[in-house]
Amino acid sequence: MQLHTPTLLVTLLLGFALLTLELGVAQRGLRARPELRRWNLGNWAMLAGFAMLFARVLMPEWLSLVLGNGLIALGLIAYVQALHRLLREAAPPRWTRRIQPALWLGLALLVFWPQSLRTAAVSLLFAGLLAPAVWLVLRHGWRDERSLRTVGVTLGLAMLALGVRAVHALGVPEDYQSVMQPSLGQGATFMMAFLALLGSGFAFQLAVFERVAQQMEHLASHDGLTGCLNRSTTDALLAHELRRARRERQAGGPAGRPLAFVLLDLDHFKQVNDRHGHRTGDAVLQAFVAIAKQRLRGSDALGRTGGEEFGLVLPGTDADGARVLLESIRQAVAAAPLATDESGRPVQVTVSAGIAVAPGDAGISADRLYGRADQALYEAKHGGRNRVEVYGDSNPVQAALPLNT
Repeated sequence: MQLHTPTLLVTLLLGFALLTLELGVAQRGLRARPELRRWNLGNWAMLAGFAMLFARVLMPEWLSLVLGNGLIALGLIAYVQALHRLLREAAPPRWTRRIQPALWLGLALLVFWPQSLRTAAVSLLFAGLLAPAVWLVLRHGWRDERSLRTVGVTLGLAMLALGVRAVHALGVPEDYQSVMQPSLGQGATFMMAFLALLGSGFAFQLAVFERVAQQMEHLASHDGLTGCLNRSTTDALLAHELRRARRERQAGGPAGRPLAFVLLDLDHFKQVNDRHGHRTGDAVLQAFVAIAKQRLRGSDALGRTGGEEFGLVLPGTDADGARVLLESIRQAVAAAPLATDESGRPVQVTVSAGIAVAPGDAGISADRLYGRADQALYEAKHGGRNRVEVYGDSNPVQAALPLNT
């Protein structure tokens, strides 16, 4: 049984043309995805490389081999660069550019080798160029999008097929007397290697779309500046925790755990923006969130409920536990500068906090609990700022509260 190599080349040309067209359409909706553009550049290089190999009937064979294999190698390098951008979110490694002159020189020298040795060397070169891509997926992407696993597996299969092709070319050199020679071994390994690359391209496109969907979902529920939850998600989470406690009581379980809700507000934050600029103010907000998150448990949730106001949902936390936590955050914020302005001056702020606790056996609503925390925060502000107040610990400053309970 023999496989007709020219037919395989035409088939692969059509396959990569289809993938290139599909990625081109996808890029219209994802203009800011450099990894998708880079992979598509790799597809164009692969298309051009196959076309050069097929065009040997129109140009000198040595030129066809150098251009064809060189362009295919550039396509593989582009795949590595695309994966690096996706998984490391950084510019492609320098070696992907520095290796290119040596690559072209090596391919030019290989034209003087016997066809079987040249086939083995080029196959090992291609497999070596794919190795960093497989390593990137295994090291940085295996636990991310599921489709990235498919990328890694298909690239690994392409490496395996190229390795088998190299071994077969050395063991059965009579099957590799010409690039276009019909041969089962040559045709099968060639087909498997580049069909696997085709599959990795479709899987990579799916991985990019999965990541975009995850990022959009994250943006819908998180604050873009600080990375914590946004106001609507914080409110929904607070209501959810209260409903869960109510269901536990109705199911005949224990009285239920208390739930603490905290409102925090950076003191005189407007002055930070006025004196040091909004970029410095943004840095202060980010530093504050980092300090707070370092002291939270996995079940706690921090959300940005306003410009410099934050909400903290603390399941299973009573008033004493919440006070200890908030005192720790307050002292850490006041102890060190949270940022420096453009002239290098340190910027220090303080934070005030109001705590409200829903006992495990109470049927308080989320709005009512929020209002109590807001009243406690109001008391902390009017009591001198840079302090923590618990609703009900002292005579609270009267403030309007929601009517529903």
